[in-house]
Amino acid sequence: MTKDTDEKQSAGNLEQQMTALGTLVEKLEDPNVSLEESLALYEQGMKLVGEASQTLEAAEQRVAMVTADGDIRALDE
Repeated sequence: MTKDTDEKQSAGNLEQQMTALGTLVEKLEDPNVSLEESLALYEQGMKLVGEASQTLEAAEQRVAMVTADGDIRALDE
């Protein structure tokens, strides 16, 4: 895979993760959801939060700056 493809895939994954989290939050806000189902939804949400955090960390590591001479270097260099 190319770098552009990796970046688009990461962005897509993050968008999917955030959408899934939004759906879980909506379900958790429903007063008709049982305690047991709420706990299961919470567990799923925490797993998604961890995955989204990893996706963001990976993206941050790939963020690069273009220097005046056109070279690309990581921000932490």
